[in-house]
Amino acid sequence: MKTQNDKREVSMKNLFYGIGLFIFGGLTLSNVTTPLPLKEETKEFLLFTFGSALIYYFLVSIYYIGGFWRKVFYTVLILLFLFSIFMVFYLITHSIPH
Repeated sequence: MKTQNDKREVSMKNLFYGIGLFIFGGLTLSNVTTPLPLKEETKEFLLFTFGSALIYYFLVSIYYIGGFWRKVFYTVLILLFLFSIFMVFYLITHSIPH
């Protein structure tokens, strides 16, 4: 028998799926409204969007499995955060002259 808390979690999960649909659908549609000049750049942009969507939906899914998987969720978020900080400093020190 489902409790009120279970229904709330399912509702939040569906909300996050909807938010992801708007985010990644909007990113994809932005390429239609303002296309990139090169076909290669468009391909890279769409691959980035698709990869980001996979990570997002994977993280939402494992979070709502619960238990051990919530620890995996938080671990992946921490790793993504640390990688992002590393990339900021890497790109600052290894900038490409334009």
